[in-house]
Amino acid sequence: MFSSSNNGKSDLKGIANVSKEKETILEDDVGDSQYFRNNQKWLKKTYKKYYFNFFANITLPKKIHLHEFGFRHFDDDKMHRHLSFKNSGELYAFVLKFAPSDIYCSSSFYNRPTEPMDKKEWIGSELIFDIDGKDLHLECAIAHNFTKCNVCKFINKGVLEKCTNCNSSKLHTIDIPCKNCMNSLKKEVTKLLSFLMGDFGIERSGIFVYFSGNNGFHLHIVDGNYYPLLSNERSEIASYLLGKGFKMETLGVKKTDDNKIVPLLKNRQLLEAGWRDRILKKLKISFYSGKNSDSAFISQIEKLENAMKCDFQQMVSKTVDDLSVKIDPMVTMDIHRIFRLAGSLNSKSGLAKILCNDLDSFDPFSEACFFDKSKVEITCFAPVSLVFKGKRYAVNEGKNHVPEYVAVYLISKGLANINSKDIQDERR
Repeated sequence: MFSSSNNGKSDLKGIANVSKEKETILEDDVGDSQYFRNNQKWLKKTYKKYYFNFFANITLPKKIHLHEFGFRHFDDDKMHRHLSFKNSGELYAFVLKFAPSDIYCSSSFYNRPTEPMDKKEWIGSELIFDIDGKDLHLECAIAHNFTKCNVCKFINKGVLEKCTNCNSSKLHTIDIPCKNCMNSLKKEVTKLLSFLMGDFGIERSGIFVYFSGNNGFHLHIVDGNYYPLLSNERSEIASYLLGKGFKMETLGVKKTDDNKIVPLLKNRQLLEAGWRDRILKKLKISFYSGKNSDSAFISQIEKLENAMKCDFQQMVSKTVDDLSVKIDPMVTMDIHRIFRLAGSLNSKSGLAKILCNDLDSFDPFSEACFFDKSKVEITCFAPVSLVFKGKRYAVNEGKNHVPEYVAVYLISKGLANINSKDIQDERR
């Protein structure tokens, strides 16, 4: 088992109107609540079907008993942590019984994973990186994403600062990543792989690239050399990848008070490695060894400043921003975070966190989509265009008959409701 006022008439009329408004709001809330329950009930049914048919997709850690597990449930959005399982059979029985909305597993190993955090007895942890679409700030996302108002529930097309219906600023963004979003994310993954293998010497076989199940990628570093690293050490790795604090002085030059570039280092062997090498190649600055190497090096920088009409430090900062990897540093440094279990479903989309064997050809809307094409009826709140399994679906506002996988995606995104008929059919 797992562990774990002018006159009376006016006043009366006003009170009646207020009461009527409150009554209408209450009815709307009750209606929304019923739709929500129907959605959750239907999603739970489909998730249970997935885990029954595709539990083999789940990738379990070798020493499962040393890991902490966590879950979210459709009827209870709280995170339930500090659970452990002795083997895959126990986990399988739990998942089939409860059909959770999300399954998480610690990257860390503990002697006592079910205990409170200060008593778990931490052993070590995989090194993990998270690249999320929201951190790329892509122009296309502004056009195809949606903004939902937390006050009036109105859904606006695009990414807005205020609701066009009630002018509230209490909004949240609904990500609908497109092909360009995915390609941009893949480029970030490729950059990260280059850093990890080239600068840190990590073997490619020890790096596992996963689609997160929604709008990003997770990279798990399974290399024992990194398991003992503490939070501050992991934070330094993240800072390196982000290019934090990189100055032109690191390239072996500095500017004097009269704005003249002068050499700072005599020995520049390290210019051909790491960040130095990347920046100089991007700026097309070469370094030649020899008697006049300093003057030749500085001359190239001065010519570049004149041509670009820009300070060299500004060019360096812009280049670092272009070349840095847009990871979430808080994820990397948190050794007690629990991550979505590989092969499990992401409740924000209904897609699976899945291993990418070929990053270039990977298509999440085909390879991470495991629901079937049987048609169900949904009510969509806004027109949406999606591509699933190589086919484009133009979903209109109002009632639509769509494949199960499209319905799961839109309902998970909060863009549609399931037709209550499907819930009634389930009860029969």
